[in-house]
Amino acid sequence: MRRREERSREDRVVTVPNAITVARLLLLPVVVFILLNTQDFILATAILMFIGATDFLDGYVARRFNQVSELGRIIDPSADRIVIVVISALCLYMGWIPLDLGALILIRESIVTAISIYLFKVRGVRLDVIWLGKFGTLLLLVSLPIILLGESRSPNFSVLHTGGLLVALVGIFILYGAVVQYLRFTLLPRRQKS
Repeated sequence: MRRREERSREDRVVTVPNAITVARLLLLPVVVFILLNTQDFILATAILMFIGATDFLDGYVARRFNQVSELGRIIDPSADRIVIVVISALCLYMGWIPLDLGALILIRESIVTAISIYLFKVRGVRLDVIWLGKFGTLLLLVSLPIILLGESRSPNFSVLHTGGLLVALVGIFILYGAVVQYLRFTLLPRRQKS
């Protein structure tokens, strides 16, 4: 009976953490609009920092109020990936980050997406986020607002740009370490058993 109740709780779609995650995604086009049309870096940074903060808020609410759901386990890391890809691609397009850094970020996210799809479609399992991936994602979510704020010339925050790039480099290095772990812990052991 208890197991059935736990399963029904995890099957829920409408939860506060899921609503927070959706709100995070809905704010993303606002940031893109601001950056492309007004280049108000301070406002865009503030919204992006709020988006990053809600990433931790939805997880806290889910655990604290027993609202962990299967959908939440899927859309939360997916939302992080979407935010990172969209903002990185925009920064790359606008010339705010170097080509090699932007390429490393986008290639990494493409690899993880491909692994996730493969595991779900072929093996029927979900790719769970590991702590290394969470930490690397945290660093990218911190670095991107810093990089954007560094683009502001009024007031001049250009010194922050270099700091943001360094944090992003550390984050992407860690995230590639997570890719190795994903391959090692999900793909390789299953191949050895077959």
